[in-house]
Amino acid sequence: MTTKATINVGVSSHYREASYNSEITTQGLLGEEVEVVDHQPLFSRIIQADGYSSWISTDQLSFLPSPVGHKGLVTSHFTTIFQEKIHQAPRLRDGVIGCTLTIDGEDGNWYRVCLPDHSIGWVEKNCLGTYRTLSPENLVQQAKDFLGYQYTWGGISPKGFDCSGLIQTVFRLCSTELSRDSIEQQRHNFLSKNYNDALPGDLLFFGKTKGKVSHVALCIGRNRFIHASGWVRENSFNPEDPDFSQYHIDTFISVNRYLSK
Repeated sequence: MTTKATINVGVSSHYREASYNSEITTQGLLGEEVEVVDHQPLFSRIIQADGYSSWISTDQLSFLPSPVGHKGLVTSHFTTIFQEKIHQAPRLRDGVIGCTLTIDGEDGNWYRVCLPDHSIGWVEKNCLGTYRTLSPENLVQQAKDFLGYQYTWGGISPKGFDCSGLIQTVFRLCSTELSRDSIEQQRHNFLSKNYNDALPGDLLFFGKTKGKVSHVALCIGRNRFIHASGWVRENSFNPEDPDFSQYHIDTFISVNRYLSK
């Protein structure tokens, strides 16, 4: 029998096995609701909305009913939820872009928020906003907003992205849910085996082994793309560009288009 829970920290790391020595496979964000399907000492196995199953430290979950109120989206890359509505107050939680907070009041430039464990805190209003609509321009701009952030295996936030985590987060912030892994992302909406056919907002897939996907990037136009490799960066298929990457030509697999034609 499954139970509901909510992630109660800014960014939670999720493991392949019920052990901190296990591989981190993905992450979750504050306010995200999950299904709990198993318990081990100190760990719970959860299923997230994208269908991903993993183990999380039980201490990072709240099993209380979700707070009632308007859900606010954190759009600031990093934010702080304070115990009082002053910057000198102790920190209650941190948050990143994509977190959701339950708003149950406001005062001046501050929102009063109720966290998953029903703790009450305050966050500045300018840290919250709305999802972007799905368009090539918004996908490209959202990806560019993350340039320079480090690569982290399993990462889905400005604290660190992996390649498919970057793509999933970019699309999620543009109101569209994608699968978590690049292999799954490539199984849908195939367009072409020629990277010259890619338009801004299309996904580009790569693999060291012929036909086996292991990497994904977002086309931003003019044969350029953004991806997480070492850090979130731009590269190019054009030999005349300073960011040219022969490696990505050699390992290219397909173009997939999640945007309406």
